[in-house]
Amino acid sequence: MIKDEWRFFAFSGDIVPGGPSTWHILDWDQRRLISVTMDEEQKEEDRAIECLKKHVDSLEPDVYLIYVSKDGELISTSTDIRDDHTSCVYYPPLRDLQLPDGIQTVRRSELEELDRLGPNVDLVLDLSSSQADPKKVVFKYYFMFQFLFGLWHEMNLWMRLPKHPNIVPFDKVVVDELEGRAVGFTTLFAPGGTLDENRSRVFKLQWLEQLMDVVDDLNLKYGIVHQDIAPRNLLVDDETDTLMLFDFNYSARIGTQAYSEHRNDVKGVMFTIYEIITRDDRLRSVPYEQQDLADIVGPSEWIKHPDVKLDRPVSEYRSSLRRWAEKRRTGPQITAYKDAPHSIDWPSLGEAPLRVMNVIEADGTPGFHHYRFWDAKRRSERENGAVILSWERPPRSKLEAGVRLLANGEIMNRT
Repeated sequence: MIKDEWRFFAFSGDIVPGGPSTWHILDWDQRRLISVTMDEEQKEEDRAIECLKKHVDSLEPDVYLIYVSKDGELISTSTDIRDDHTSCVYYPPLRDLQLPDGIQTVRRSELEELDRLGPNVDLVLDLSSSQADPKKVVFKYYFMFQFLFGLWHEMNLWMRLPKHPNIVPFDKVVVDELEGRAVGFTTLFAPGGTLDENRSRVFKLQWLEQLMDVVDDLNLKYGIVHQDIAPRNLLVDDETDTLMLFDFNYSARIGTQAYSEHRNDVKGVMFTIYEIITRDDRLRSVPYEQQDLADIVGPSEWIKHPDVKLDRPVSEYRSSLRRWAEKRRTGPQITAYKDAPHSIDWPSLGEAPLRVMNVIEADGTPGFHHYRFWDAKRRSERENGAVILSWERPPRSKLEAGVRLLANGEIMNRT
């Protein structure tokens, strides 16, 4: 289930000096946008979110706006389509991805929801894999314009990475059930939790060595930097006893605009191991450009946290890191991803789709203009007769026992 602190996010608001105020708030749990109107001026969204929390799970699916009192009590609700601020985002046709050989697709309606791991991330069963024993996979997707480019980048990069024992395997591209457009992708699920979630296991020296090896391959073979190496993005496959890296949403091709030297992977590995051993995350709580390796590579001792379990002395982990960092400093350097021997490229997303916008001309007559937008208001799309891809789903806390839900939000059946 999505953590309470992650569940709501205010994307925009309409604030009148002195009031009233309306905040448009996304509920990640229901994948639903609800507006909250109050008579008072609310320059920050916190109060509106607190009011929505009180009522959100009891609202009917067709409610677009709630009007609440100063104390947060529900005064009225609106089902008027003019109060619907939901957007319909662009999904690329499958041909634009230029799928590499061996990459398969699965329809969104062939995935059964098991858990909601976070915003835009679910644990699902792939019902197309085997009806008798469907496999668990992690489904990453988007339904807001703000996440379109990030997912396009991550999906295209991840599917093109060669299989690696220390990278969570890419599984399939997920397409919608209406037009077969790409809405996300799945990766294989490794039980046991991340190193951040499951701190009880012994952190082995061989896992550090595996992490250094996979970073070398990403940086020096493929010209890719992960840029977000941290305990939360590291899993352990208990069956093979291997460390696996995942989440490439901050990754970049070396030398491109998205690349940041402040987020280089050597620095990321060293801070990650320091954090795992000491459980001191203060040095990484500042912006990346202020994170200084000198704070951890000097002669001062790393104090192992009493609850941390290692299979070697701390000194061996530090020695291994020093040797590796020196090898990376004095060894071959990649300053542009195309210089890597097996550099990875993929197609750009291209232009935004051409949309028709109804306007009133200068002479007062109605007309229409063509514009390129990555998204459009759902109410406008409905008025134009467009096919709407729905993402909304019931609150997880309100699902009755035995109810099975598909990844598109539809109830599958009752058991």
